[in-house]
Amino acid sequence: MPIMAQQMGLQIVNGEVYPDIQKGADGKFESVASVTPEDWAKITAFYEENAPEKLPSQGRGQISVITDLFSVKPISIPQSSFPSLTYIKIDSANQQIYTSSDSMLSVFDKKTAPILAQKVKETIVDIDFGNTLQKAGNRVGYFTNIGILNPNDLAKGSLHSFNFDGKTNFKNTGRILENLTRPVQSIAVDLDKDGLIDQLVCGYGNKNGSLIWNKNLGSNKFQEQIIKPFPGAIKAYIEDVNKDGLPDIWVLFAQAQEGIFLFTNKGNGTGGVPQFDSKEILRFSPIYGSSFFELVDLNKDGHKDILYTSGDNADYTTHVLKPYHGVYGYLNDGKNNYKQAFFYPINGCFKALARDFDKDGDIDIATIAYFPDFKNQPKEGFVYLENKGKFTFSAASIKEVNAGNWLVMDAADLDADGDEDIVLGNFDRKKRGRINESKKDTAILVLSNNLR
Repeated sequence: MPIMAQQMGLQIVNGEVYPDIQKGADGKFESVASVTPEDWAKITAFYEENAPEKLPSQGRGQISVITDLFSVKPISIPQSSFPSLTYIKIDSANQQIYTSSDSMLSVFDKKTAPILAQKVKETIVDIDFGNTLQKAGNRVGYFTNIGILNPNDLAKGSLHSFNFDGKTNFKNTGRILENLTRPVQSIAVDLDKDGLIDQLVCGYGNKNGSLIWNKNLGSNKFQEQIIKPFPGAIKAYIEDVNKDGLPDIWVLFAQAQEGIFLFTNKGNGTGGVPQFDSKEILRFSPIYGSSFFELVDLNKDGHKDILYTSGDNADYTTHVLKPYHGVYGYLNDGKNNYKQAFFYPINGCFKALARDFDKDGDIDIATIAYFPDFKNQPKEGFVYLENKGKFTFSAASIKEVNAGNWLVMDAADLDADGDEDIVLGNFDRKKRGRINESKKDTAILVLSNNLR
């Protein structure tokens, strides 16, 4: 409640709420609060009268089974403090793993032997390889530097181009964009079909942020166009939804007005600027803590469905477990209308990937939770949901789940044996801010699929 009061322009003094009095341009003092103390007292009374004493339980049993589908191998990486992975990716064609941690870019081969460990100045949270991952060889693209990791609205982020020979030479080839507000993803795409590659940026921010189209003007110059001036853009996909030859945009917003939106590209309008029709596909409560979504055909009817997770609990009630945290599946009726088909509760769920891990013909799900119930259900940190049909799942974890606090995950065929492997990255918040911690802690878990 005190934080809510501050958001509404009030200030707290010795436990009492007062209008936020500020001096105006004419020298007079005036309140800039959006609510009076009297009305604030009524709001407080409403919550005190109607809010439950505690939230209900998850309504599911303990996750106790250990899966035998994966063989698990831990990896430590050079670092100056605790493991702090902010990015992880499997490159199937080169059979390599990319990670970013503690301003260190590391690359490993399929047997987890280190190939590259290179210091970088940036905090890398996303890499856009374009289509270079389709075959073995050199890698070029763009990486996103979030700037300052903790919640903020400072324009410290940037986008850089790179070239990697797949061996030992990774080169930052230039800063493409700068002064970005806490960007978390970028996609290189020609949105206006003028032959120049633009940059779509998810500027997550905090209280401020935007989904930004950076139009390529040529000669390494870009013009910023705001598609949606909302904070919290966390994951985007490009797809020509209506098959008109123009790239459309799917985006999950995970801050304040949480939801999944479809921006349909209507082509160039006034001044040659593309126009987008915005459709709210799914809306979630602002308390959900949306964290990830994936477009995937869950029921194999030829239409892409939505796999969605909520579980960001880094707020003012971190100590409270939320029964609505978990993984959700929404089915597409073929016209981009979506209906919930299932929900599996997992405290603090941060990401879910839908794959046929056991190759039995249906879609399974791998999940990580950055805010699991550490005391009672630590196995929520990684959960493998085996599809038993009709969206019922058998849940299992791994013995090594407590080796880290899993923030990032990827799945692909690392060893080229025809099945999906998984990699997990540790950002150990329990050690954050401490000194003299071990620098040899597990940073990565490689889950090699045992199917043959």
